[in-house]
Amino acid sequence: MKNGDLRDGYWLMGFQYELTGSLYSLGQIPKCKVAMLDHLKPGDKLLIAGVGHGIEAIKAARRGVDVTAVDISKTMLKYMQKKIERARLSKPIRIINNDILQEHHGPVYDMVIANYFLNVFPREKMLQILTHLTSCVKPGGSMVIGDFTLPQNGGSFYKTFQTIYWYFAATLYWLTADNAVHPIYDYPGLLKSLGFEIAEIKYFKMLGMDCHWSIRGQKKAL
Repeated sequence: MKNGDLRDGYWLMGFQYELTGSLYSLGQIPKCKVAMLDHLKPGDKLLIAGVGHGIEAIKAARRGVDVTAVDISKTMLKYMQKKIERARLSKPIRIINNDILQEHHGPVYDMVIANYFLNVFPREKMLQILTHLTSCVKPGGSMVIGDFTLPQNGGSFYKTFQTIYWYFAATLYWLTADNAVHPIYDYPGLLKSLGFEIAEIKYFKMLGMDCHWSIRGQKKAL
């Protein structure tokens, strides 16, 4: 697929994507996106799918990580590039404007990150992409997913709030970017089904309730 053929669903909303996410989550989404970077060391290889404005890519590059960032949206990459220029990184970030399914890198990455990316797709397409991403993780490496939390804790009010909180965001981006609207995905369960062990889950609270999580699945070593 040529870059000129890529569909940019974020041409309308891309400029405010990072600000809106931060406001909507009371600052928790930016924290969630960088939550697992402490597991990387200088020289490690990191792949980020659906990188958006690149907060986690820039922070990882500052730590000396070898970062490859892929996004189908030229709009998102334009704003990411502006952030990179302001950051004046000593280590460059490899930026690819393409459909992630067209990127065949093999199992070479110490970590693959998909933050608030898989929720864009209907279930069948999401499973296709997640399976593809996990194939890029080297044995012993990590697959990280940051997203809205699966309603699972507390009473009925707690779960109702978590559900409404997700569907409001999903509906907004369905209207503005043609994203899919669907129930929240069980990412820990999906990673287990793909042969990963759940190494760590970090939760991010709003109003005392778990609303976002970062899940790190570890690929079994050979």
